[in-house]
Amino acid sequence: MVFNSYWGVPDTIAKKDILPKIKDDPSFLMDQKIRLFEGWGGSAREIDPNTIDWNTVTTANFTYRLQQDPGPQNALGRIKFMFPNQFDVYLHDTPSKELFAKARRDFSSGCIRIEKPVELAEYLLRKHPDWPSEKIRSTLSGSDFTTQTVKLPEPVNIHILYWTVWVGKDDRIHFGPDIYDRDTALDAAMQEPPPGA
Repeated sequence: MVFNSYWGVPDTIAKKDILPKIKDDPSFLMDQKIRLFEGWGGSAREIDPNTIDWNTVTTANFTYRLQQDPGPQNALGRIKFMFPNQFDVYLHDTPSKELFAKARRDFSSGCIRIEKPVELAEYLLRKHPDWPSEKIRSTLSGSDFTTQTVKLPEPVNIHILYWTVWVGKDDRIHFGPDIYDRDTALDAAMQEPPPGA
């Protein structure tokens, strides 16, 4: 897990979500503590966003890398939980806590926001001698946003479920939108005869 992580803004999010905000408000990047780099290499030069004519930038010619510094406005919040997967998806905190009061949960662009990240960190590090609960809480409550990576003392299995139909506390069946368009393939698979039939 990473405390106070930088956020390397994915190219698709930079073009689709952030570019329109920059065009509407040229101070958006500075207000959000997002830095602009020329290209994607490790030696990419940082650029002052005020030197760019954003009216000429489109999704087709957007060649910049965006990186948000750790801090209170960081889209990943104060903790990022990494796990190996081909999609670069991870679990993370969020500064937008109000979203958990909404029934709809598809506000992220692929990664998964965690409602109780501190409690999850405490659980995952419960056997780590260098990270007692008090240290976790003090690291996350202070104004020091130094990035710290902590390796878990033992691996943890992660099982992610995607449900578009569920039974609620009212014992009624609820149907949600299929935002990842998986129900069609699932329905087709269910129509197939069972193996060996």
